[in-house]
Amino acid sequence: MKKSLLCGIAIVSALAMGTTAVQASDTTDNGDYAITDENGNSITNTLDLDNFGVTVTSNSAQLYDINGNEISASLNEGTSWQTDNERYIDGTVYYRVSTDGYVNSSDVYLYKPINEVIQAVGDKPVVLYNNQGQLIKNSNRALAPGSTWRTDRIITVDHISYYRVSTNEFAVLSDISLVN
Repeated sequence: MKKSLLCGIAIVSALAMGTTAVQASDTTDNGDYAITDENGNSITNTLDLDNFGVTVTSNSAQLYDINGNEISASLNEGTSWQTDNERYIDGTVYYRVSTDGYVNSSDVYLYKPINEVIQAVGDKPVVLYNNQGQLIKNSNRALAPGSTWRTDRIITVDHISYYRVSTNEFAVLSDISLVN
């Protein structure tokens, strides 16, 4: 799921910015991945990220070195960190958050920072989702039809994009529009 998260954000970014598409494939005996661009250039095991971040969703996120070995540092729940590199180690995705500190993708969610104003569309309240793409149930929280909101990040979960409107509340892309 995490691999598709990055791909979904990259597709949304590519549509907006006209960037080059990349393709990932499992090409080595040890489970590492190769990223291949449209010219056939390959970067084994890593993918450079431009202006992405991660937010910690677990109680404490252990950090690892470039080879996947634990180091003596961790990240606190709810904190956000800039990342510039995605690395595959034994089939698991890690994001670099310091010079030699990588966090397991299962402890965070990946986002693309933005600074936009969005508006709820339609004539019904827009329901909200958490950072896992799960509907927030038993809540009176929703976006009023036509209301506008500032958003600071976009995430993609299972190929569906969401804009953040509160700490852990996201509106699905199809229920909102960007305000000029």
